[in-house]
Amino acid sequence: MYAPGVLWTAAKHKIPLLSVMHNNRGYHQEVMHLQRLANFRNRKVNLGGDMGPVGTSIERPDIEYHKLAESMGWWAKGPIKEPAQLRAALKEAVEVVKSGQPALLNVWTQPR
Repeated sequence: MYAPGVLWTAAKHKIPLLSVMHNNRGYHQEVMHLQRLANFRNRKVNLGGDMGPVGTSIERPDIEYHKLAESMGWWAKGPIKEPAQLRAALKEAVEVVKSGQPALLNVWTQPR
């Protein structure tokens, strides 16, 4: 969500780009940083009502990155939640990229 405009740019200029979205539904690098700081300062981390400190979880609602990409002219698929689905989806996406079109796979991963 830092720069979704890159999706539009790739579609506009017909850049054959394969993007595999590592969708862990949060800013978990930030969660780990906040936990380190809290430990260093002997403080408790504010866990809020979700998986991590307030402002780091991106779920409920989950962002459907594949739909975001499609809305900007990409071929997209997802969310891919099972590892067994990934191989076929990758093969399909590579063929799309070979045809000259950008492709995005929205792949759910573990939070950390």
